[in-house]
Amino acid sequence: MKYASLRYGLSALRCLTALCMGGLVLSALPMQARAAAGGSAGSAHAADMAARMQPAEQQAVLQARPIGGGEGATQAAADGLLAWPGGARRGLPALRMPDFSSPARPADEGGRPMLPWLALAATWDPDLARRAGGARARAEWEQGRAVVRVGGIDLLPSGRLQAGEDQVLAGTMAGMIGAGLLSGHVLPVFGSVAGDEQARADGAVPGRTAPVPAAWLADGSLLGVAMALEVAHGGALLCGGLAVCQTVTGLGAMVHDAWHFPGMVMATPGGLGPARPDDATLLPGALGTGVDMEQVSSREGGHDMFGAPLRQAVRDGAVRPAQLQAMGMHVLASFYMAGSLDHPPAFTPAHAAASPPVADTLVSDVEAEGAVLLQNENRVLPFDPALGPVLVLVRAPMRHAADLLADELRHAGLGVSVVVAADGANAPGTLPPATAQAARTLVLSGTDADNRMISTLADLGGHVVVVLTGDDPDRQMPWLDMVDSVVQAWAWRDAHARPLAALLSGQQEFSGHLPVTLTGGFYPPGMVDADYRAFERAHVAPLFPFGYGLSARGHLTLSDLHVVREGTHLNASFSVTNPDGTAVRAIPQLYVSPSSDQAAPRRLAAWRSIMVAPGHTLRLTLPVSLRLLAQWNAPAANWAVAAGDYAFSLGFSSVMLVRHADVRLPAMHLPAALDMAAD
Repeated sequence: MKYASLRYGLSALRCLTALCMGGLVLSALPMQARAAAGGSAGSAHAADMAARMQPAEQQAVLQARPIGGGEGATQAAADGLLAWPGGARRGLPALRMPDFSSPARPADEGGRPMLPWLALAATWDPDLARRAGGARARAEWEQGRAVVRVGGIDLLPSGRLQAGEDQVLAGTMAGMIGAGLLSGHVLPVFGSVAGDEQARADGAVPGRTAPVPAAWLADGSLLGVAMALEVAHGGALLCGGLAVCQTVTGLGAMVHDAWHFPGMVMATPGGLGPARPDDATLLPGALGTGVDMEQVSSREGGHDMFGAPLRQAVRDGAVRPAQLQAMGMHVLASFYMAGSLDHPPAFTPAHAAASPPVADTLVSDVEAEGAVLLQNENRVLPFDPALGPVLVLVRAPMRHAADLLADELRHAGLGVSVVVAADGANAPGTLPPATAQAARTLVLSGTDADNRMISTLADLGGHVVVVLTGDDPDRQMPWLDMVDSVVQAWAWRDAHARPLAALLSGQQEFSGHLPVTLTGGFYPPGMVDADYRAFERAHVAPLFPFGYGLSARGHLTLSDLHVVREGTHLNASFSVTNPDGTAVRAIPQLYVSPSSDQAAPRRLAAWRSIMVAPGHTLRLTLPVSLRLLAQWNAPAANWAVAAGDYAFSLGFSSVMLVRHADVRLPAMHLPAALDMAAD
């Protein structure tokens, strides 16, 4: 059986309890292999190197600048590549990285694996996330790049990001991608830019301009960032430009003083506007952000705060040598933790053809584990070949995808035909004639533009299965009560055809769970966020809740939830039973509600991805960090757990909670430092 090793929390969660079932002891998987230089070793090496550098060398490593001169430089600059200069006198190699001001893409041309997109987050499988990071590291290495941005988490409160809407899930999945990148000596940079956010249907966006103390974000957006850094055991942070970095006041103190994170905070190009003669007047504010490295882009017209303005400030004595040295040390520590300075990739022309990708089932596995069964009335899925053929109905843009899926369904033994609906097919008689005779119709739908067509089809009276091929959490489903089955299959890629066919035909069981709330486009009045906690606060049930997902043929039961405290963490134990005849991959989810004197909603505390054999009962134990129950204590720079009763709930989504247990805790203070020590 497969047990995903979840590194849910912070330092307290490094002790995963062994699982004892029927005499067979299944220990949790070992922690992921570390980069060549551990956190403490990398920090010490960085401090020594920074101390031996001349001031000019220390300042040079604070910027990544556009590539200029030399073979391939023109194309590299056109592709948005920047170069970190290293230090030839100290034997530090130059390294290349992308301009991080653009949104992260789920995949590039040429078979490069995806970063954390919603399909990957929907697997709730950290091992799969680590595979994605390792595969991406190999692809970046081929192109001579040593730094990758991992989206899905953000310093500021955001809308729906690629890794989902919960900091515990997003931080874990992004951190495991980072662990995969670090295993290939590629530095993961954790953070998002505004373009990463999934726009809401009503246009509302969280505020991003008013200054907010980092202490206010400690148990929110910054929690996901901290988890990613610790789960990955290294990396760097990103904020979307110096202006955005200035929005989070006290960021440097939180990251370096409270967390004791030895690595760097980066800023993307731009944010302060074009270069001006009085740039030097903005420098104190820029240095006060906690940023250690600035990306400089040629599109800014030469604007760089850590360039000429900083050099002048150093000459004038306005910037202390110790501050310059500390910033350089943070930059070097991130690269040493990744092993990038000891194992740099060779520079290659950015446009050079990459070697053929190694055969890997990563994309197929993501779809197989991440496709979510939302509804299955009349048990239409899986399709039974004995009940006759299946008609696949699509609009023209989805014809290629429909043909691929139809071929795979035929290989599974189904009779399948594909028909294309013309634009405007939204009334009886306007759909292709074949739909009137079809007993079972499968619709591949990417946008709300298909809604009237689906409703018209459902009115004809046959069984209808809708497969959603987009990532929109606000996708409207006015036809939901009229169709039999709905599958959230995420943004279409051709590699999804085979695993999706296996799910629809019953060769594989559905096991994905939603990493976001599907709202249907409806929000309670005044709601700015649209995550599951916001719906709980408003006492409104969303269309499909966070964590939700069905199995087509099996069901599981949960029982005997017990929660006990052990030092600085809690252990939650419970039983999972599969009474059916089909193996089911389960994702039991544990949620915690703070004590009554805290104005905080229920939040995800832990989960486990596990395969349960037919007729078997497994006893599981999940560790829970007490930091998830705590509030940030700003004066002491630590976590404070209030004395009182805490309620734990267990289920298969944020609202389908079937088992409950309370634990009484005394008042406690927990350290804020991340556990970055090598194993």
